[in-house]
Amino acid sequence: MALQLTETQRRARGESTPPAGVEEILLLHHSHLDVGYTHSQPVVWELQQEFITQAIVWLEQTHGLPEGSRPKWTCEATEPLRRWLRRASPEQVERFRTLHRQGRIGVAALRWHIGACVDRAGLRRLLDGKQELEQLLGTSIRVACQHDVNGVPWPLADVLLEAGVDFFVMGVNPHLGRAVQPRPGMFMWEAPSGRSLRVFNGNAYTMFDQLLLAWDDSVERMAEAWSVAAQRLSDMRYPFPFLYLTSTCSPVMWDNAPPNPFLPALVQRWNDSGHRPRVRYATLDDLRERALAVPEDELDSLRGDWTDYWAFGCGSAPIATALNQRAKPLLAAASVLAGEEKHPALRQGSESVDLYDEHTFGYWDTVDEHPQTQTVELLKQALAHEGYELASFALMHALERLAGNPPADKGIKGVLLCNPGPRPLTVRPELPNAWFAEPEPSTERTYRASRMVYDGRSWESGFAGEAPRAFGPIELAPFSWQVVPLEELADASPTSDLSHQIESAAVEHRTMNMGVVAEYEQRVGTIESSFYRLRYDVDSGRILSLVDRKHDRELLAPRNGIDFFAFVRERPDGLTEPDRYAFYRRDLDDEKVDISCWQDWSPVHESAIRVLRFDVRETAGRITFERVLEAPGVRHLVQRISFLAGDPLIRLEAELELEPDSAPQAVYFAFPLAMGAGWTGVFDIAGQAVRLDDDQLPGACRNWVAVETMAAIGDESGAVALLCPDAPLVQLGGFHFGPPLDTVPRPENPLLLAWPVNNYWETNFPRVQHGRIRLRYGIVSLETLDFESLREHGDRMRQPALIWPVTTNGRSDRGDPLPSD
Repeated sequence: MALQLTETQRRARGESTPPAGVEEILLLHHSHLDVGYTHSQPVVWELQQEFITQAIVWLEQTHGLPEGSRPKWTCEATEPLRRWLRRASPEQVERFRTLHRQGRIGVAALRWHIGACVDRAGLRRLLDGKQELEQLLGTSIRVACQHDVNGVPWPLADVLLEAGVDFFVMGVNPHLGRAVQPRPGMFMWEAPSGRSLRVFNGNAYTMFDQLLLAWDDSVERMAEAWSVAAQRLSDMRYPFPFLYLTSTCSPVMWDNAPPNPFLPALVQRWNDSGHRPRVRYATLDDLRERALAVPEDELDSLRGDWTDYWAFGCGSAPIATALNQRAKPLLAAASVLAGEEKHPALRQGSESVDLYDEHTFGYWDTVDEHPQTQTVELLKQALAHEGYELASFALMHALERLAGNPPADKGIKGVLLCNPGPRPLTVRPELPNAWFAEPEPSTERTYRASRMVYDGRSWESGFAGEAPRAFGPIELAPFSWQVVPLEELADASPTSDLSHQIESAAVEHRTMNMGVVAEYEQRVGTIESSFYRLRYDVDSGRILSLVDRKHDRELLAPRNGIDFFAFVRERPDGLTEPDRYAFYRRDLDDEKVDISCWQDWSPVHESAIRVLRFDVRETAGRITFERVLEAPGVRHLVQRISFLAGDPLIRLEAELELEPDSAPQAVYFAFPLAMGAGWTGVFDIAGQAVRLDDDQLPGACRNWVAVETMAAIGDESGAVALLCPDAPLVQLGGFHFGPPLDTVPRPENPLLLAWPVNNYWETNFPRVQHGRIRLRYGIVSLETLDFESLREHGDRMRQPALIWPVTTNGRSDRGDPLPSD
């Protein structure tokens, strides 16, 4: 028996597989779920349920059509079906089950299509309802699909395998992105665990309509179009005898479309005419059956993250995205604290958070004054606000129960400290002075509702109000809590760990021909902790240097207009091409055959104009450098850089408010790093470390990443990590918004770029960002790019210790492990 070589082995020997010729087109008919793109979200859910009812009637009416042209319908996402089942009569449900048993209605495993910011818990919740549907239908759902999106987090492969899914269908829309290769094609996707998931990497949805011009309802036009498509498949040496294409109701309804009753007649005429290949309606299960007939050893194995190009859209709604990111660790903490007695707000909050992570951000026409745009964007972003508030309530409810506080009481006797995470934690409580003041009879009253106000949430960067009272460190074991009486708290003592001083130095000012003109005094401020030394120009507020004292290493390589945490606005050059066409000129004919529409462009990068005001504030255990900046395109910009005693993490805060401008632009915070060429990059997604380039699928996005907690750059001298609990977008190495990169350049002195805001999308994502944006970041220097250390720092910033009052008649015992989740 001859040795069968894989495609990879053939290529290594200079050979390739001859194209077999497509014998059959598997036509999947579905409604692509876009929750808010074509209609407002409530209307989408109503229509999607109507489509299932319409499909049942239509399939029953077409039962007598010949095999192949007898239509089938696929529910590509489970959420519309689950909502339909909650309303359907027993008779309707039985009709659905009958059609499913006949192979006429297919079901996939995931609730909806996702963006790039889903965490591991959210990935698992995507499969909520799968078991319920399997019991209802008497079958196993073995297929999952993601249409339209440009990527999915790498850990999804393991989550699917753990849930019994062995076949994954991906249909990337290359608009503003690029498809992983081979496409169309099939490969084994090696998950982080080392297991493999079979993937059919298909064309984008609606390609039966687009590639074969099915909307012309003409066999002749379809034959002409197929000859072009077949030649392309031959040129790319497509190896399989079948091709998978999908249809909606394009060009009238691309997304959220009903069954198309006009298509079966065209399919029947095509099949009856003798044209080849034969077309056959199929479900995802039919595709799986054909795909599994291809031996695994004939498929390439690819390993890495399917990094999403469309992730940059989350920067179009920075306030909502930040809230949604903050809600996730709150939900996790509330679940740990609650044990088995979980409040309904946990489920409701998770639902809102997950729906915000669904891939649709807005209406197709993103002109700010369009009334439907306003409605869809408001409803979308309301999910993040609602999810965050419900997560906060669930956590406060769990803290109240753990504190043993009665609904109404007088006074506060102690503080509850909780560590809901898996690592030890040092807490330095900063508590409101009001807890310690001698109260008036009326003001010492405390109620459950009064404790649950916004100002009472310690995770909002501490308690609001006047300067809090700081206390000494308290150690918390993983998954533990302590109650400490107020009188037993040790005041924070002044520490030599932190210092601030201002010195003067003589500086020569030279003319262009290097002639000495004058000598002047430069005043330089220095902030030191046991970990860092930051130097700044007292007159300009510009940061000059940042030294890692532990390793005696300069971290910064400032350049013109870019110091540490530097504001940069990016925009097209208005003198050449001021619009979004500067970087992308969409052409559907090119996109449908994966020809890039990206333009080479030279954006304008503008720095802050000047520092309007800055000061350095010193409190027990903390020094904060604050500067107020004037910058292009913003109404308000404040930055804070804080050093805490005994903490290797530099904490950064930014408050900004943009001018209401729909013209394309982006905002970055830049960190110019002193580092040699050839550095290594790493980031995390859904709890998984990903090495830049090395752990990414070929064709997946390198230009930017949406991280869960951090992105880092390192070389043999050390590493620097950017922690991103609120705004996930990062670019590594330099400004990369532009044509897709095969690999990321590794220049000397790279930029590590936080990318909190952009409005580059011309559809689906908001163009105008309203309101005050508040974001947290962190910077930490490490000896190596050790993922465990990086993740530990990221988790600490993402999920800090929880602090809650214990009232007079609250809990008296001192501490215990938290209940297991």
